[in-house]
Amino acid sequence: MLRKIVKSIPLAACLVAPLAAPLAAAPKDDALQMVSIDVEGGGGTLFVTPDGKSLLIDTGNPEQSRITGDHPSSERIVAAANALGVKKIDTLLITHYHGDHIGGFEGLLARIPIGTVIDHGPNRETTASPNPTAAQIDMKNPPPGSTAYGYQQYVKLIGNRHHIVAKPGDVFHIGGMTVTIVAADAKMIAKPLPGAGEDNPACAGMEAMAGNGGEENTRSTASVISYGKVRIAAFGDLTWDREKDLFCPIDKVGKVDVYIATHHGTALSGSAAAVNSLAPIVAIVGNSARKGADATRMQTIKASPRIQGVWQLHTTTVSPATNVDADMIANPGTDQSKDKAYSLRLRIQKDGKITVINERNGFNKTYGAK
Repeated sequence: MLRKIVKSIPLAACLVAPLAAPLAAAPKDDALQMVSIDVEGGGGTLFVTPDGKSLLIDTGNPEQSRITGDHPSSERIVAAANALGVKKIDTLLITHYHGDHIGGFEGLLARIPIGTVIDHGPNRETTASPNPTAAQIDMKNPPPGSTAYGYQQYVKLIGNRHHIVAKPGDVFHIGGMTVTIVAADAKMIAKPLPGAGEDNPACAGMEAMAGNGGEENTRSTASVISYGKVRIAAFGDLTWDREKDLFCPIDKVGKVDVYIATHHGTALSGSAAAVNSLAPIVAIVGNSARKGADATRMQTIKASPRIQGVWQLHTTTVSPATNVDADMIANPGTDQSKDKAYSLRLRIQKDGKITVINERNGFNKTYGAK
């Protein structure tokens, strides 16, 4: 079991311009804070409990990356953490080993202490590219830029830290949060979670998926985070075919209140079978201007049975017609050189109230189960 630590932030406070001057730590709040950090289409979500416990899911893109430019993912994550009074990442959960999810690990270690590290175990991606016909690589001496190479560096960086290989069904307690692992290394929970177990009509006619974008996507560590009455789905880049294992023919997960759009809202994930079963009240789409927020996936989210609000980290240029209202987009511009890397923050109360705050302009909405 994990027991770790950090501070939170009130509704009025914002992570305005995290790349500018550091913000003063905010007064103590009685809600769980969840920050979807703009790491330009990578993975990076921070949770901070009222009693000062912290969980970070993924570390964004590599330190030297044209995607994040002069302000790497690790800098953005630390700015978000410091704004919440966080001086240490107590628990880091790595969903899988693609560069947009583990790339910021080295830079993060240089900027902030990290405690326990959780992942799904060994890298499973052995080809030179996500193309299934690509040649196999030498796993002992993988080429720089490959997933296998990134994993080798990641293992070295973990060093002597407390390291846990997650298994489906594992439960971790972090402050007032409960983190339940529902999938890891392409294995799923054996039995439905409490409240789940119903037949899933959305499975009928579910198409097979042609590609997976790389084997590590299918191995993503997927979790359901509970805080009071609120449940949050954080599935990394879990792909369509593995979603089928979780949600068909019966739903093993049940309803959630917050859905971190799987795989940044790309076409490889977010099937109707998954989204309609999860039936979120709020969806957070961690896209970039040119990645994620796929038109069909966004349509599925917007049509899900309980949805009340959909928010995006970026305006999408891939499918402009799917963009939500500008006030519900953290970064509306599409010129990456002018991107201010604003975040979306959720203030989650145990009674079920969820307030989403756009850190760019302070615009916010409060939701709850009807």
